[in-house]
Amino acid sequence: MDMPISVLYLPTQRIEHPLKVLNRELIILFIVNVAIGMTSQLVQPLFPLYLKEIGATDIQNALVISVGNLTSTLLMLPSGALMNRFGKKAFLVLASLTSGVSVLLMAFTGNWAVVIPLNMLLNASTCFFVPSRLAIIAENATPTNRAYLFGVMNLAWPIGGIIGPLLGGYLAETVGWGSVFMIAAAVSLVAIYPSLKVRDEGRTERQSAEKERGESIRDKRYFGSISTLFGLQVLVNTSMAGVNMILPIYLSDRFSLSYALIGAFFTGSNVLLVFTQLGGGYIADRYGRRKLLLICAALAPVAIASWVLFDSWVALLGIYCVAFGFWSLTWPPILAILTDVLPPRLRGTGFGLNMTGSRLGFTLGPIVAGMLYLVPGSSIPFLAAAGIYALCFPLTYLLKDRKADGASS
Repeated sequence: MDMPISVLYLPTQRIEHPLKVLNRELIILFIVNVAIGMTSQLVQPLFPLYLKEIGATDIQNALVISVGNLTSTLLMLPSGALMNRFGKKAFLVLASLTSGVSVLLMAFTGNWAVVIPLNMLLNASTCFFVPSRLAIIAENATPTNRAYLFGVMNLAWPIGGIIGPLLGGYLAETVGWGSVFMIAAAVSLVAIYPSLKVRDEGRTERQSAEKERGESIRDKRYFGSISTLFGLQVLVNTSMAGVNMILPIYLSDRFSLSYALIGAFFTGSNVLLVFTQLGGGYIADRYGRRKLLLICAALAPVAIASWVLFDSWVALLGIYCVAFGFWSLTWPPILAILTDVLPPRLRGTGFGLNMTGSRLGFTLGPIVAGMLYLVPGSSIPFLAAAGIYALCFPLTYLLKDRKADGASS
């Protein structure tokens, strides 16, 4: 992701107002994304505490979460290919429907084993939504604003993330988990309506192009970059998924925090997300995508490892936000590099493969963290997460930033 950028290039790069880069399709997608994000953030941040409350041990907790993530890992790649065949609209509708139904059914169960298939269905909804979302953004981006546009569209996540964890924690404590799941289901099902407004004009052309024999994702021009991005996604998401899974349990065991205060950890990180997505996309487009990834790969492990130095939950809130911030800064440049590398008709499969690496990390992370959390209040899972994240630094050197290469030539 980076070669020196020419002096002539730098002054021409200006931050556009976010609304100026959004057309009709992107605005509809943004609305759907807010609803999907709200559903996820009402449920996922405190999900380990819900499982613990209904009788799951720490290992069983990790099992439920990892099986769900394994489902999305296995489905992500074929979903990317199937999205090219059946269209983005169909997959957005299916994502809203499966997400809503799965969390609605969770409201009526109190057995952690029964939650396993419902969580699998919830994670499957991610496989329908993500490839469609990424394809719509890529189709509406230009070579000069790709990272920035991905960053602008990523602002849909913190809108739900700021409200969801605090609201979910408050409702779980005062009313009960059933109210959390019912509200989350309603929000997700409402998203079906705007999903139906998405156009699929390019679907026929994509289908006819895919019938022609030609370039493949295994072509040596693409395979090296795709494999490197896949490895990065596995490592970074194994690290952060482990942190996110063990964090609410750790805070409850170590500091006896309320659900609402634990939710504040995730709300704080989502407030920061607003700035990292706009700033990260702009910085990546201007100064180099690989360069930004290298900086984050160097500093994020330091922030995670420093967890062991503090015995105050307020200090740990700051550390978590910093680590989350470095992680989230990498989202726009990774997607921009992937879009640059692949021709349009291979992007659905490419996004699916890239997200398979991401979901594989989300599958492995909770398992690793659950196995290492042998003593309540132990910091060992955080040290392991820092070590795993540090492996991203040498791997990032293998990437090339085609945009930066073109700018410097």
